[in-house]
Parts: sequence; C-alpha cells; structure tokens
Amino acid sequence: MNIKIYIATVSIAFLSIFGAVAQNPMGLYFMETIPQSSQINPAMQPRANGFFALPSTNLLFQSDMAFNDAFQEVGNEWVTPLSERFNYGDLYNVIGKAANINAYQTVDLLGAGFRSGRDYFTVTLSVKNVIQAGIPSDLFKIAELGFPDGESFDFSALRIKEAAYHELALGYSREWNDQWTFGAKLKPLFGIMGGVTDINKFQLNTSRQQWDMIVGGTIYTSGPLEVEESTTPGDFPESVEGKDLEDDEVSDYFSSFNNGGLAFDFGAVYELNEDWTFSAALNNLGWVKYKNELNSLSFNGTYSFDGISTNGTDEEDLEQAFEDIGDSLKTVIDYDVSHDKFSIPLTPSFYMGASYRMSPSVTFGFLSRSVMQKHNFRQDFSLSANLQPYSFVALNLNYSKRIKGSSGLGTVVTFLAGPLQMYLAADYIPMRYAEVSFDDGDSFPMMHRQKDLSFRFGLNLIFGRHGFRDEPMLSAR
Repeated sequence: MNIKIYIATVSIAFLSIFGAVAQNPMGLYFMETIPQSSQINPAMQPRANGFFALPSTNLLFQSDMAFNDAFQEVGNEWVTPLSERFNYGDLYNVIGKAANINAYQTVDLLGAGFRSGRDYFTVTLSVKNVIQAGIPSDLFKIAELGFPDGESFDFSALRIKEAAYHELALGYSREWNDQWTFGAKLKPLFGIMGGVTDINKFQLNTSRQQWDMIVGGTIYTSGPLEVEESTTPGDFPESVEGKDLEDDEVSDYFSSFNNGGLAFDFGAVYELNEDWTFSAALNNLGWVKYKNELNSLSFNGTYSFDGISTNGTDEEDLEQAFEDIGDSLKTVIDYDVSHDKFSIPLTPSFYMGASYRMSPSVTFGFLSRSVMQKHNFRQDFSLSANLQPYSFVALNLNYSKRIKGSSGLGTVVTFLAGPLQMYLAADYIPMRYAEVSFDDGDSFPMMHRQKDLSFRFGLNLIFGRHGFRDEPMLSAR
C-alpha cells in the first residue's frame, strides 16, 4: 500500500502544478467548434481550418458507490453498514463483484491541427495519470455476516492500477466522400511511473477450529523505490521504502521518455443526409510497458490461524499477538522479489453517436459511451442540445445517465475573442444535496448521490474559424 500511495501522490502532485485535475466530458463530442472534440472521435474534423492548443486540464472521477450506497437513509436518519437496518442486498446490486473507483487526469501541454483539402492533421502532447481501484464485495460481507463457521470469502477481485505516462497523439482524418469520414490516431506512450496488482487468489475460509487464508499473485511497480531483499529465501523483504528524490531527479522522471508503449484510436462519421449524422469511435487500444526501476513482489501460500493466546486482556499482550501474526505471514507465505518487466493496459472506450440538425444554429445529439474495465463494464448515455446563435459563441446542454450510476446535467461553453477561444466543459454537475444526520446528532450537507464528475477547461488559438469549405459557420452579426 505504501508503494501505491507513494506513486499516486507523486503523480497527482505533478499534475496539480498545472491546476489539473481526463476521459473527456461527453458534451464535448458534438462540439465541432472546439478542436478537442477530435480527441473523442478522431474522424471528426474541427470546423476551424487550423488551431494551436494552449495547455488545458481534464478530470474524470467515477465510483460505483455514492454516499447513499455506503450509508443508507432509513426514515429520517442515516445508518452505517454496522446497523441491523442496513440493506446489504441493495449495496451488492450496485457494486457487483467489486466496487470500482477510478480517477483519470490529463494535462494537454501543447497541440496543433490544420486542414489540407479533405484531410485534417492533428498532434497533441499530453501527460496522463490513471488510478483505478477495485474493492471486493466480499469485504463488505464481513460487516454483514461476521466470521461464521463454514464461510468462504473471496477477495481476488482486489486490484489497484496506477499509470502516469506521456502521450504523443498523431491524428489523421479524411473525408472519403460526401457521406463518409474516417479517422485514426497513433499514440506513442512513454511511462513515467506505474504499478499494478495481479492477484490470482485471495481467499479466507472460516471454521470453528481455524481460519485458512490462501493467497497468490504479484505486485509490479516501476518508480523511485528501494527494496531490500531478505537474506532468507522466500521471506518477506527486509524493507520497502520510497527514495528521497532531489528536485532535479523529480524533473528527470517527468521529462524522460522511457518505458515505451503504443495505443490507437479509430473513428468514423456517416452523414446520411443534410439533417442526420451518425458516428462511432473506439479509443485507447493499447498499453504502456514499464522496463526501468522495476520491482515485483510475488506471493503464494496458505496461512492457518487457530486463535490468539494471551494472558487476559492486557493491551501489550494483544499487540504482541498481532505482531506475531504479522511475523508469521512474512515467513509462512512464500515471497519472491524480482525485477520483471510488465505492461499496464489502457482502458478501452467505445462511442456511438447520432445528431439531428434542426437548423444551422441548433442540433440535437444522442451519445452512448461504453467503458471496458476488468470486473466492471460502464455504460453512459447522453442527450444534448447544441446551440450556436453567433459565430463567436456556442453552447451545449446535456443530460447524462450511467447505468447503476449517476445522472445529471452537463454543459459546454465556448467563446471566441478574436483568435483566442476559451472553453469549459462538465458532465454530471452536482445538483442534489441532502442534510445527513447520524445517531450522534452530527449533521452536514452532502452530495449524497454523486458517483461521477467530469470537467475540462482550456484555451485555443483558432485560425480560419469560418470553417468548412462547403459549410461555413454562421456569419458574425
């Protein structure tokens, strides 16, 4: 856990320097006046003939559990999972095999694009950070059932993945004919730091005589970590500590282009007629391969626990008993420290969209987003209205819903001041609050149903903003 916290803290701290807090808001998909819409579907050609992107920030946070899932409202009060009134069936229906918590962070450092006839070329340099965690649902069964005789708990869905990396995205889109446009992106990736768990088995069997814990798996890391191996083969390492880095060493980490990887995006747009347009995109097909500053810890074995032997309830005896358990786990379980290369796959996403143009200044859109993640499949839908009353301003209003997730309003606003374009996009904007009160009398306002939040802000320099050869923007009024 210290390994993961260290890597995550360093990566998040770096991104925070830019004010960042990275999958894009869905409302951006139909905003062709904003060049970054092509980051979602590489076939979509920005309306401007050319652009230069200044640094921008992007954040996406997702959780399978909202506050009102982990704590439930019964009558006029909220109850915890330790209460007899807590309904565990509702919780399991929401989280499935594992409760997933994801955070995607992006800083787009630089970007540019231009049109050449029917072709459009783009390039973007970004720093990205992905943190994904899965909490096994059987962990909550301990609070529900305790440790009854003959019960088996499966914690193998436990996982943590963190990857910080540079991404160079080279995009190409071509209007194949009057109806079809195809696009693709080649994305060389360069890992900064990362880590991932690969747990094959993690099971706890309880009985009156003893508890048996069966474990097997590997933890992989790449980063500033020092692991001192045990002198006894198979024992837990003597120490696992993060390195103390000087300022120039931190800079070297984030300016290096080691740990290569590769990813692809593909997209298509089909204009059925002047009013109806259909589109699809498949993104993030790839991986980052880490090969520098590697440490991996494999573990395998069974630990049997038949109780604690102490003299009464003396606190020092209890502490010593638990220390003995920890020492036993370090020796009974077979450990192996190595320095193996490992890869972290990206999380693919699939988009399908349809838009209807009611007038040159008003269009309506429907978007489906599917995110494919281990032990979790996320499905979002979004309905949007896109308005462009003047050539220098455009607005998107949308309503999004995630299956077994949040629902909420979103918006995208863009404004042109000469060549400078400013835009702001957000999905699942918090709109509902509740006054949460517990038995002890404490109460506080809480976004009790919030599971999703997506936010993006950026600046562009726009050239040739009146756009398409045969379909110009509205004339300035």
